[in-house]
Formats: sequence, C-alpha cells, structure tokens
Amino acid sequence: MQGIVDWAARMKQMAEFVGLTQTELELIQSTAAVLVPHAEALTAAIYDHFLLFPETRKFFLREDGEVDQDRITRRKHSLKRWLENTIQYQVDGDFPVFLLTAALVHSHPPSHRAHLGSVPSRFMVGTISFVQTAIAQLLFQEMDDPQKAMMASLAWSKLLMVQLDILLAGYVDEVPIQPRSQQEA
Repeated sequence: MQGIVDWAARMKQMAEFVGLTQTELELIQSTAAVLVPHAEALTAAIYDHFLLFPETRKFFLREDGEVDQDRITRRKHSLKRWLENTIQYQVDGDFPVFLLTAALVHSHPPSHRAHLGSVPSRFMVGTISFVQTAIAQLLFQEMDDPQKAMMASLAWSKLLMVQLDILLAGYVDEVPIQPRSQQEA
C-alpha cells in the first residue's frame, strides 16, 4: 500500500459505506450468548472444510504429507479469538491492525512456508462467506425471535464485509474510499 493508512478510519469509512450502525454493533454484541458456546464447533467446521479441498488443505500439511494437527489447533485458537474480538468490536481501536496482520500472514507467507505461496484471496472471500452462512444458521437455530435473528444476521453480514476489506488489503494496492463528508467539501 502506498503511504500510511489510518486503518481505523478506513474501517469507519467501510462501516459507513455498508450502512453498519452502532445499533447493529450492539446487536452483534448481544449474539455472544448464542455464538460463543458454538465457537469451537464453528472453528472446527471451518478447518474441516479447508481440509476437503487440495488447494486449501496443502496449507495444513506437514512435510510428510499428513495433516499438521498442532497447526490446526493453533489456527482454531486464533479463529476463536477473532470471533470473540469481532463480537466485541468497536469501529476504532487496534482491531483493524489485528485484521491487517492476519491479511499479511495469508498474503505473504513466512519464509519457512514460502514454498506454499500466498493463500489465494478467493479463499479469504470464500472463508468469509462460509463464516457468514454458519453464523446465520446458528442465529436462526438458537434465537427464539426469528425477526431478531434476521436483523442480527444482516448486521453480521455487514461487519464481515467491513472486515473483508481489511483482509483483502494485504492482496491489493488501492486508494481508500473518502467519507461522504470529505467528498462533499
């Protein structure tokens, strides 16, 4: 990326762009009681899904070709932490840097895994879609009020799209969007 990016401001811009409101962030926070008890199952489902496809499975294999269970356990822990942090997310703070770090690790592998190359960006998009669907299913299964489950699902979808912008930033170089207040000036 050219120049210095104010990642918190960028997330605020994207939140405004997708229409994510403070009320929706509060609704997302209220889903903690529904989602956190399922965090282990959700992360397991995501990594089980990765292992089904050779293009993503390769990132979780040891040199002998067997699945690296220790690596998957560590990644599940990181994904669970991401879920918990996302639930508590505010449109400011250090969270954008947390996401950007994840983006850079996926788009620029460490030297000991450089032979595998970057995780293709399409799998970052696909993973967000997988998570989006899994969260929506959990909300509809576990919440008593279908209207509230729908509103929570929509709020999660918006927040995940805001995060996807940062997750893809490790892959692309572009000028960030300008807030409406600056465009009109």
